[in-house]
Amino acid sequence: MHAFSPAHPVSRRLGIGLVVLVCAIAVLLTFFDWNLLRPALARKISAETGRRASIDGDLKVHVWSWNPSAELNDITLLNPPWADRRLMFGAKRLTVRVSLANLLRGRVVIPEIALIEPTLDLERDARGRASWELGTPAGTPNHNTQPAKIPVIRRLTIQGGKLRVVDQIRKLTFSGSLTAADHAGAADAAAFQIRSQGSLNGKPFHLEANGGPLLNLQPDTPYTFATHLTAADITLDTHVTVAKPFDLGAMTVKFEVSGDDLANVFYLTGLALPNTPKYRLAATVHVDGTLLDINGLQGRLGSSDISGHGHLDTAGKIPRLTATLSSKMLDIVDLAPTLGTPATDPARSLASDTQSPSRPGPGTPAMHAAPAKVADSSKKQAGGRLLPDADLQVNRVRGMNADVTYHASAVTAPKVPMREVDFHLMLDNGLLTIDPLSFVMDAGKFSGRVQIDARPDVPQTDIDMRIDHVDLSEFKSAAMHDPPVEGDMQGRLKLHGAGSSIHKLAAGVDGNMSIVIPHGEIRAAFAELTGINVLSGLGLLLTKETDKTDIRCGILDFKAHDGSLDTTTVYVDTTNVLITGRGSINLGTEAIDLSLQGDPKKVRLLRLRSPIVLRGTLADPSVGINAGKLAEQVGEAVALGALLTPAASALAFIDPGLSKDKDCSTVFAQASAGVKN
Repeated sequence: MHAFSPAHPVSRRLGIGLVVLVCAIAVLLTFFDWNLLRPALARKISAETGRRASIDGDLKVHVWSWNPSAELNDITLLNPPWADRRLMFGAKRLTVRVSLANLLRGRVVIPEIALIEPTLDLERDARGRASWELGTPAGTPNHNTQPAKIPVIRRLTIQGGKLRVVDQIRKLTFSGSLTAADHAGAADAAAFQIRSQGSLNGKPFHLEANGGPLLNLQPDTPYTFATHLTAADITLDTHVTVAKPFDLGAMTVKFEVSGDDLANVFYLTGLALPNTPKYRLAATVHVDGTLLDINGLQGRLGSSDISGHGHLDTAGKIPRLTATLSSKMLDIVDLAPTLGTPATDPARSLASDTQSPSRPGPGTPAMHAAPAKVADSSKKQAGGRLLPDADLQVNRVRGMNADVTYHASAVTAPKVPMREVDFHLMLDNGLLTIDPLSFVMDAGKFSGRVQIDARPDVPQTDIDMRIDHVDLSEFKSAAMHDPPVEGDMQGRLKLHGAGSSIHKLAAGVDGNMSIVIPHGEIRAAFAELTGINVLSGLGLLLTKETDKTDIRCGILDFKAHDGSLDTTTVYVDTTNVLITGRGSINLGTEAIDLSLQGDPKKVRLLRLRSPIVLRGTLADPSVGINAGKLAEQVGEAVALGALLTPAASALAFIDPGLSKDKDCSTVFAQASAGVKN
């Protein structure tokens, strides 16, 4: 057997052959017309992206370098057939360089990407199909995607870029320019710059991103950059650290955001957040794949402070937010926008004037449609209504799940002696539940449960709230020395209805509302509440010998049907006078038609007085004496027997134990005996 050696003839011929082959390949690659590969490359791009691709200009490849490059001229990718615009991506020239040395070590490093006059047109339709969901021709959403892992890019240039985004799910339209430049070698935090400006839903949009130089960037060295964004009323500043460039699934983001209404952040993030007054928030977010941990949240919503922590899981079809929030001092006025009372100037809102709001849902952590112009939440609604009529955007409620707890340690509430607020909000696939919802007074509380089912076209709402032992003496104006009414108040409100806002819900609501004052006192100061002479309105309620009279039992019971709140019982038994009443409140028109009649419990010649009447609307009520109806009222006095049965039902509705209350049970027993006799 012969051993091969360099001197052996066969070895020499083989070596010469290899050299010739390499030279031939080199010559072939050097002079090869790469345009012959354009159709095959376009087909490969089409197969990988699911978008029809074409390369209509020259294809130039430079292989003899440690950083081989490819230059594609006039490259295009088309949108899916359902999109309004034909072109999804186009560029006059695209240049890509690859680091061969890093590639041989198993790492992808891109020394350069240059885009000349790129155009990017992205669309998402109402069915959720998105042109940017690559891999399928239809753009079907992939809900299991992880954040992108972009290779290290050491130089990125974008010249004359144009960007357009239309998202029918978010009701968002963006159109603007995009540029990027790297000042190679510059040792400063703004060596790499991205700029974008244009309009978002017709309002000004501007983005600046500044980072360190990309030239010496290493795959295992953290990279930091900062962004400043303004969009209509929103201002967002971030400081981002990517642990391993550019693995966007592992980074830390410190942000500060401010604006007129937190709900507008939906247009940038897709998160369904409540309507709020002016806000400023800051936090640190740690991104780990699809999980975002939110720490150190601090800020203000209107006059109220807010702090807390939570996390957001973006895996799956619907993102899920879990958070624990608290306030040291809550101004109750700051909750008004959440219920649909406008708090922003529509001239600055990101909500598009040309986009119609989604189908309905009443307001609770609200995500309402763009509100009308009213800066002060205490103002009346359009048309003189008190109840808010801002529609809820149910696409937001359906597009997010949440588990949020909130506690306010102290509360500022005009005319209401409130001390604490607590709630636990659950949002599960369009079903929103707040349980418990609690407003703690100085004595007693108002608490219960609210549920909104936003899965139907017109959401269904159920409310069950209780008044637990609220001390009426806490309710008085600053001008009063003594409270007009004292006593323990209990009650219950249970309603069901359908509607796209609080006003629409109320206009067709069914249910019951009952209030009981088992015992208490009415003072002469009560006249200050009505603005009229109570002695004339309710007979001899207060004697000359005293400025107060005892309430032995008071019951106000209303039945709601199809938006009409009708009295079934108005029964206030005092030492000297039995007060009864009748009437209704139309919650659709908000018109009030109520009257109160005082009947002396002892015969007093010529002392029967005219009834007190309540008219007007919820937003503008009026109180007066109906002197012209005196003769009618004498013949229409409500019989005690007709009051006892519904009154007893009201006690059981609020609390079965009330029927055994010593005050009301005694009154009922005496009244029943009087009826039988």
